[in-house]
Amino acid sequence: KALIIGSDSDNFSVGANVGIALFQANIAMWPAIEQGISEGQDAYMKLKYAPFPVVSAVAGMALGGGCEITLHSSAIQAHAESYMGLVEVGVGVIPGWGGCKELITRAITNKKRPGGPMPALAQVFEAISTAKVATSAMEARDMLILRDGDGITMNRRRLLADAKAKALKLAEDYKPPVPVEISLPGPTAKAAMSMAVEGFFQQGKATKHDVVVSGALANVVSGGNTDITEVITEKKLLELERENFMALIKTNATLDRIEHMLTKGKPLRN
Repeated sequence: KALIIGSDSDNFSVGANVGIALFQANIAMWPAIEQGISEGQDAYMKLKYAPFPVVSAVAGMALGGGCEITLHSSAIQAHAESYMGLVEVGVGVIPGWGGCKELITRAITNKKRPGGPMPALAQVFEAISTAKVATSAMEARDMLILRDGDGITMNRRRLLADAKAKALKLAEDYKPPVPVEISLPGPTAKAAMSMAVEGFFQQGKATKHDVVVSGALANVVSGGNTDITEVITEKKLLELERENFMALIKTNATLDRIEHMLTKGKPLRN
């Protein structure tokens, strides 16, 4: 009838095993890395459009690829004290399994957003480029990681039971979501985002590689080579994610960030 993703462990998921990506990159296994990105995208899209509801029962941390699982779920039931966010820039890459796509789509289709696409896109760009992590389920709602229909559980021991109740309720008359097509500003938006990051670099608040990573992210968030009169599909946004992820993983500075995270347990400011 439905699928629940969750466990009794401390954290929902802290993301992909970047050690595998580092090993593959060090021996130039670029096709294998790209295949891993493509397979993840395919899996998450199948999750999103499954003929039955999928509920993510989130507790502890849901970071990076773990957060992307929740973004593609039919609904989230989150413990009030959950920490959720897309933190990939910390290892020199961008979300590659649909995280950018989902936040962009939610921001643009948000009925409460201010006029014009730029304020909404700027919010997405800032959240991902600064690796912002929601420190509670309520804050995750403000970041559009949780939606209006998602639930918050105060007592963690009730989380899986609450998720099961939500899943069964959704299963009563469940229909998969209808694919959304949006319009994005393209190069003009990318230029604005890149100028903002360059300003932070000049002030010493961003590093040289921050500028490179943010430039790749700006290319995705702006929609790439498009303009506001054109329609962009989810498939196109996933292609942009994949292309820009692969461009970053091939840089020495990104590999240095991954190695530093694995050995020191904290981001490298290079």
